[in-house]
Amino acid sequence: MSEQLQGPETRDLISIKYINNILSVHTDVRGKNKWTKCFEEKNVVLPIGYHLGLSSSTGQLADNHDVVMLKTYEVDLVEGQVFNQEEALKLIPSAEGEPDRPHVEDVQPLFSRRVYTIFYICFGLVFILTIGGFGYTYYQKYTIGRNKKRFY
Repeated sequence: MSEQLQGPETRDLISIKYINNILSVHTDVRGKNKWTKCFEEKNVVLPIGYHLGLSSSTGQLADNHDVVMLKTYEVDLVEGQVFNQEEALKLIPSAEGEPDRPHVEDVQPLFSRRVYTIFYICFGLVFILTIGGFGYTYYQKYTIGRNKKRFY
């Protein structure tokens, strides 16, 4: 199900829950406290040690999304349930019904951002020195030519 999450006067809410290997997403549009289920997927395995990231796209240049608040909660274990951190670190992310995807390493750019920054600084300095050199030469010619005309 798709919801239109847009409106400057209200806060639209999204609830993402991961409890007992069940991942569910619900939305509350316009802050009416009426939650609509987007989807629920069972047998989702998420290991620990990863980071949570948020991203959005509107498709329009004039629209934007603001994350005003992000709350995270830790789900307590049921009495008698044991959490094994070593096994949780070894888990491979997966979901039932989804085909396994090969792991692809991130491609590192040929030049880092630092190299580009140094290049642009050097280019800017050469540009400023060149303009300054032409300006100094013009000023010298102008003042020397003016002084020769007044000399009698």
